[in-house]
Amino acid sequence: MILGCVTIGQSPRVDVVPDIEPLLTGVDIIERGALDDLGVEEIAALAPAPGHPALVSRLRDGGSAVLDEERMVPLVQDAVDAAVADGADAVLVLCTGHLPSLQAPVPVYTAERLARGAASILVGDDALGVLAPTPRQVDDIAARWRDDLGRHVDVVAVDPYTATDGEFTAAGRTLGERSCRWIFLDCIGYSERMAALIREASGARVLTARGLAARMAAAATGA
Repeated sequence: MILGCVTIGQSPRVDVVPDIEPLLTGVDIIERGALDDLGVEEIAALAPAPGHPALVSRLRDGGSAVLDEERMVPLVQDAVDAAVADGADAVLVLCTGHLPSLQAPVPVYTAERLARGAASILVGDDALGVLAPTPRQVDDIAARWRDDLGRHVDVVAVDPYTATDGEFTAAGRTLGERSCRWIFLDCIGYSERMAALIREASGARVLTARGLAARMAAAATGA
C-alpha cells in the first residue's frame, strides 16, 4: 500500500510524517507538495488579499507561508496528480483548509473532512476549543465549524511554526478557563508535543488534526 501525503506547502514534511508513520503500519509514504517547484517570489505572490480565506503551511527551509485558499486548489491538484503518477494507491491531503473538487483515479482523503468530522463525533455535546494558526483565520474557522458541523467553538490563534512553548501554554490555559473539555488543534502543523503542552495547561482532552487524519486514513486504506 502506497499513500501519497500531499502538503499545501513544500515536501518533505519532516515535522509531520515522523508523527504519523507509526499510525500507518504496512504503508509506504510518498510526499508531494503544492509549492515544491515554486521560488520565494512565486510563493509570496500567493498571499491572500484582505478578507480572503487564508491557509498556513511549512516550507522546506523550516519557514512558513500564508496562502490564499482558493488559489491553492489547482496547485494542490497538481501535487495530487504527481503523487498518483508516482504510484500512490490513495492520497491524504495534509491540510484542514477547504480544498474542494480534488480528483484522482484513486481515493483522495482530506484532513479537513477526516479530522474535523472525527473530532466532532468524539466531542459530542461537550464544549470544544480550537487552535488556529493565525488571527485572520479565527472567524473563518469558527464559521466553518458552525456551518459544516453545526456547533459553536472557541477559537484561539497560535502559530504552529513560530510560537513558543509559553504561547501554547497560555493558549491552553485560556481555553481551559473557558471550560473547554476538548481542544482540537486545527492545522496539520500542530504536533503531538504541542498537544501535550495544551493538555497540561488546560486539563482538557486534546486532539490533533494530523493524528486523527492519519488514523482515519489508516482505517480507510486497511493499514
